[in-house]
Amino acid sequence: MIKPIQLTVLPLTRTQAEAILTWRYSAPYDFYNPPPKSQEVIDNLLNTKWGFHGVSLQGDFIGYASYGKDGQLLGGHYVDDALDIGLGMRPDLTGQGLGPVFAEAIFSFAANRFSPAALRLTVAKFNARALRLYIKLGFREQSRFWHNQTQYKIMLRNYPKES
Repeated sequence: MIKPIQLTVLPLTRTQAEAILTWRYSAPYDFYNPPPKSQEVIDNLLNTKWGFHGVSLQGDFIGYASYGKDGQLLGGHYVDDALDIGLGMRPDLTGQGLGPVFAEAIFSFAANRFSPAALRLTVAKFNARALRLYIKLGFREQSRFWHNQTQYKIMLRNYPKES
């Protein structure tokens, strides 16, 4: 069994940014497929203002997280003092039970690095798998909104995690 402490979270590298742009998810998660590889998209992923970090297990790149404004979408109500987090796991690893460990490593890094009052996620409402995970990890729905014909839920978790 993998533990969150076995995962490393470090600033995203160029090689990792390029790898993300090759990822392709099966329907209905193809909604999350990244844009085609371009220098502009790579530069955006590497821009420190978006806070992208790579997540690795024993040197194997398994996913990423962003910390800050990158986790927000137009139309969402983002007024609370919370750290926005976006995250994605390598497609071949999804649905294998790694979600809790992967997410907790990302959230623990956030707590240690940024000391937020709360963590916030913006999740497409159709993504029942992710929503179940986040509820299990102590997040609660704060609000809903529509963006580009998709409904989203804003999920909040006070930090430290509420029992």
